[in-house]
Amino acid sequence: MRKFFLITYKLIKDLNKIEKLIILISVFLSFILIIFSVKYFYKEIFGKKFKYNGILKEGIYQPINTLNPFLAENQSERMLVNLIYDSLVRPSGNGGYELELAKKITEIDKGLKYEIELKEAYWSNGERINTKDVLDSLYYYKVYSNNPSRFYFDNIEAEKIDNYKLIFKLPTVDNLFIQKLSQIKIIPSKIWSKYEPDDWKNKDEELIKISSGPFIFYRKNNNILEFIRNKYYKPFPYINKIYVFIYPNTNEAYEKLKIKEINAIGGLMPKFIENNISRTLKIENIIIPRIIAIFFNSEKIKQSEIEDFKKNINYTELEKEIFNNKYFEVSNSIFSPSIRKILLLSPSQLVENKNYNSKKYDFKIIIPDNYLINKIANYFQKKYGIKIEIRNINEINNKIIPKGDYEGLIYGISYKLIPDLRYFFEENSVFNLTKENYPEIIKLIQELEIGPRDNFSKILIEIDEKINKLPIIFLVNPYYPYILPRNLKNFNVYYLNDPSEKFVKIEEWYLE
Repeated sequence: MRKFFLITYKLIKDLNKIEKLIILISVFLSFILIIFSVKYFYKEIFGKKFKYNGILKEGIYQPINTLNPFLAENQSERMLVNLIYDSLVRPSGNGGYELELAKKITEIDKGLKYEIELKEAYWSNGERINTKDVLDSLYYYKVYSNNPSRFYFDNIEAEKIDNYKLIFKLPTVDNLFIQKLSQIKIIPSKIWSKYEPDDWKNKDEELIKISSGPFIFYRKNNNILEFIRNKYYKPFPYINKIYVFIYPNTNEAYEKLKIKEINAIGGLMPKFIENNISRTLKIENIIIPRIIAIFFNSEKIKQSEIEDFKKNINYTELEKEIFNNKYFEVSNSIFSPSIRKILLLSPSQLVENKNYNSKKYDFKIIIPDNYLINKIANYFQKKYGIKIEIRNINEINNKIIPKGDYEGLIYGISYKLIPDLRYFFEENSVFNLTKENYPEIIKLIQELEIGPRDNFSKILIEIDEKINKLPIIFLVNPYYPYILPRNLKNFNVYYLNDPSEKFVKIEEWYLE
């Protein structure tokens, strides 16, 4: 060995400076290559093992009274229902839909029938999910769900073909059927048949013990819900456990985020997000098909006054006044710029009148007590002298809107990834906020629902053009900000119908 080193030393000593430099660089590069090779093989051999670990500590600020998929009401309840129960299809997270419990869906009779074959999936007790589970889930949804879409399924029949195949029969063609089907959560018939619906509220934890999602309910300890991995779910989730901390309001939830009691929370207003979020956290902005607008009651405000006001709105100034555009996007259309991309529509142009002025307007706008809407309303009050009246959201929904007791209303509407707009423009709908009859728009919506799919984009463009002539001023589409640990990887959710769907691909998430 000593002889080897002496020979090596003599050889190096006889080299010139350039040759020594080349050897030094070669040794350095070889060393770097060895490090990267070791790191690569270490990840290949041990990396997957370490992925199956970690705890997500989610904060919410709404009460959780039930995780029954048919009785869940608020956004947080529906979010946790989506965590533990699957549907036949689900949102893809990228603006479309994908199979979940369904292995294959075949359209028959030009859309009047759909044959569904179930994939090999299991309940958390190891029993396979079958056709009876789906049929009973549909029955419970029709009879007991508090979801307004349940009425749609009253005229839809479902029949068993065999233990893992069934067929849905529609009275008319509906291009939105798959989207609507995604709302029905499948429950284990054998378990639920033991309980009468009148006992559901008292037996909530017993009912939900067996479920099909990537995580299952384990226990409740005061205001903390614990969920563990479903060992029968495929692919097996990486995250080990999820703790859900229930707080009385957003202020307390934010304080707990700061002291790291939780490491994930969604829907906080920008006033919290901008205020010293830890470097160990990151923000994922999820785009939701929704829009905040001023809806004018056509029975109380003249169209000419609305058109004059619309021409005087400076969207650039509005954007700067309420926030920078990190948490929302301004839009003068029901379809915001991001939603237009999903729907394959051409971008809308924010054409502003360069001769706009600060004219004052003598009408009153009612608003819910919401941080973003308050910011928007304050801007309009200061700029245009509009009177603002804050009312409770329940009062707005249950009294003010049904009675049409408003001149103007700043309100947010959601219309799903494949736009489901009928509720907002039907003459007798409670949520026809302008109180007018729109037969031309309803006809186009019907074409969207039952017409050839090749005309989908063309019809949407026509709908958009006609809606923009109504007594409505579209303003902003707020994103849904979701705060997560910076070391959480494989988060692939960008477009959803509703914030309650944010766990749609949680089985793919992992913590480094």
